[in-house]
Amino acid sequence: MPDPDFGKPFVLVRDTDVSGVSGTGIVANGILWPDGQAVIHWTGSTYPTTTPHPGGMESVIAVHGHGGATRVVWQAIDGPPHADYASAWTELVGYVQEAVNDGGQIDPAHLAAYMRELRRKALAPAREWIDRVVQQRDGGQS
Repeated sequence: MPDPDFGKPFVLVRDTDVSGVSGTGIVANGILWPDGQAVIHWTGSTYPTTTPHPGGMESVIAVHGHGGATRVVWQAIDGPPHADYASAWTELVGYVQEAVNDGGQIDPAHLAAYMRELRRKALAPAREWIDRVVQQRDGGQS
């Protein structure tokens, strides 16, 4: 099965409110679908609306760009990095080999603590990615 394509998210950022209706800043969220169609969801009003654009981004920009007063900002989508278990495994093998070289004794409590530390290190890239995504979602205020 091929990897799913969930579309490409973007926001409309209005630098100048030409119409006097939407205000400035982020005025809509949108998705460009894999088939080239787009949809935008207007934010910030009492009755937010969702508008399909079968003509894709060309239509979005023609209708809502107001001659450059509103711009499209694409959201960078990168998935979470994989846990680095290969490095953890290499470290664990080294730890066990060292114990064998020293007479073969491994303290179970020390081994458990060491394995927890290896897991923490292996998952660190994924945790950092999650923290970055949450911070971006919360507007950098986490």
